[in-house]
Amino acid sequence: MNLQTENLDGSKQMPHPLRRIARSAGLSTIVLMTGAVWAQDDGAPSASEMHASQSNESAGEPTTDTEQAFSWSVSGGDIYQFETDINGGGRYSVNRTFLGAGVEFKYSPALTLDFDIGMEWDNYDFTGKGPFSKPAAGDPWGSVFDLTLSAVSRWRLDDEWRMILGGFIRWSGENDADFSRAFTGGGVFGGAYVFSDDLSLGATALVTTQIEDGLLWIPSPIVDWKINRQLFISNMRGPVTYPASLGLEIIYYLNEDMNISLGGRYEYRRFRLNDDGPAAIRDGVGGERTFPVWLRFEWRPMEQIRLHVLAGVNFGQRLELENSQGSTLSRRDTDPSPFIGCFLGFRF
Repeated sequence: MNLQTENLDGSKQMPHPLRRIARSAGLSTIVLMTGAVWAQDDGAPSASEMHASQSNESAGEPTTDTEQAFSWSVSGGDIYQFETDINGGGRYSVNRTFLGAGVEFKYSPALTLDFDIGMEWDNYDFTGKGPFSKPAAGDPWGSVFDLTLSAVSRWRLDDEWRMILGGFIRWSGENDADFSRAFTGGGVFGGAYVFSDDLSLGATALVTTQIEDGLLWIPSPIVDWKINRQLFISNMRGPVTYPASLGLEIIYYLNEDMNISLGGRYEYRRFRLNDDGPAAIRDGVGGERTFPVWLRFEWRPMEQIRLHVLAGVNFGQRLELENSQGSTLSRRDTDPSPFIGCFLGFRF
């Protein structure tokens, strides 16, 4: 029996609750965005079926079938965040474009290796004047690019326990930012326990350096709970390229090819600025915090393809502007802003 489950981005892979924590599409959120699903959706075999198959395989033997050992994925999407007011004056909007690709190597039934690249382009549009943009004497920043390379190992310790260990390096900066001053890096580790066919719980921890700031530790739970055949509570089932990552969703399956979900999470972006503008902000640091809540629709027109359309509102938004040493120059909250997006994933 095939031990692979289907990802919502169009992929099929060994079921594992932790790969979503490992694959990054730029680390633009506070949690690394990855690409897998620990879930028995309507088109996937049950955990009991998988366990029965696993018992017939040797966990220590390398996989010899090259076609089965390697799989590739490509996914991308776009989100437009509508214009909103910045407290004290001024407005801003942003268009975010995401692109990711990865290869998965199943060394054995117990060990899988993932190598991924994720990219994000954020094109900001600031208008008007106010306290936030005053230190910049104009637009605080323009277009920001984020690139992340990651390598992750995943272990199936037994029928119940799963473990992950990985690392990443990331570059995040405005156009023409100093290349050598926009790097960060870190690692992720964690585990999950399969209580039953319907419930998997776990936790991960991510540690990363920050631009002009100290180490950041990010604990995060893993949740995948099948309430009934159609209703799930999970943070493992969103689009791969969009860093919805570990935002929690309530998901309702209309049929085996379509579902709708309501979800939310916390995001934080931090990036190096270029050397344009007044001396105070040259080679400085920009930051953006938000709490998005969304409604998502997924359609799987064929086995290798996943299409997601979503709409939502960003709450609790805050913009930050710092100098080249990380000292705060300006920090302002903004009004809530609506957004819409679309994502498409392929697996081959």
